[in-house]
Amino acid sequence: MFGMPAEDDGSRTDPLLGHVLVGSIEYEPDFDALRAASTRIVMATGAESEGELASRGAFAVAEGLGTEPVIFPSNHGGFLGGEYGQTGDPDGFAAKLRDVLAEG
Repeated sequence: MFGMPAEDDGSRTDPLLGHVLVGSIEYEPDFDALRAASTRIVMATGAESEGELASRGAFAVAEGLGTEPVIFPSNHGGFLGGEYGQTGDPDGFAAKLRDVLAEG
């Protein structure tokens, strides 16, 4: 099954996740270094993930870079076709990804 188990209570005390979550919340990217990178950086999020933690992160990093995030169809796992218990829009995701890569 993809994601957290159904019995998850949201406490984030799981030994495999809890210690990582605190560090990721406090992390602050070096935006000057990222903007100076020779590689194009594209922040992306799923259309159905609006307001979720990962989506808010994508918007915040894009803002710090002076860009807008690319919105992909479906959700955080929009590339999934149901093989891990979460179904997105893999065809729409692939089409959007081709467009984004062609822009570079």
